[in-house]
Amino acid sequence: TGDGVNCGDVDECADELDDCAENATCTNHAGGFACACNEGWVGDGVACADIDECTDGIDNCSDNAACANTDGGFTCECNAGFTGDGVTCGDVDECADELDNCAEQAACANTLGGFTCACNDGWVGDGVECADIDECTDGNDNCSDNATCANTDGGFTCECNAGFAGDGVTCADVDEC
Repeated sequence: TGDGVNCGDVDECADELDDCAENATCTNHAGGFACACNEGWVGDGVACADIDECTDGIDNCSDNAACANTDGGFTCECNAGFTGDGVTCGDVDECADELDNCAEQAACANTLGGFTCACNDGWVGDGVECADIDECTDGNDNCSDNATCANTDGGFTCECNAGFAGDGVTCADVDEC
């Protein structure tokens, strides 16, 4: 611009005379300008398309996180059972943190990204719900033939019948004479 004797550069970028894309940066230079797509975008600067870092595998999300594409970037969020910023995700110990739903009569075991529940001995179920096994009715007790079996929560007891002595597993006839 000028009178032909004295000419000054027109700053097309500052004067908004450029045709750069919304997601591009305009750089002025003597006698013109250049457009370049911003980080996270690809194209010639006049037209810019979002780069899908997740699909292209160029994100830095943890293996235990989900990547979500955003305009010009991406976000990482740890999967369920993990905690962290998405780039680094550590396993949550649901058992130690008491985040499990195991029954009172079950044992919780932490796994990578989750946990499992298993009913304790003397109990049956999926670990979330456990029912007492009646060893006496099922015939799974080791009581003597001369003893009476009594079911208890999670187990059973054996008591020798009248006229017999012992621990209930072994009962000997008492000689009353």
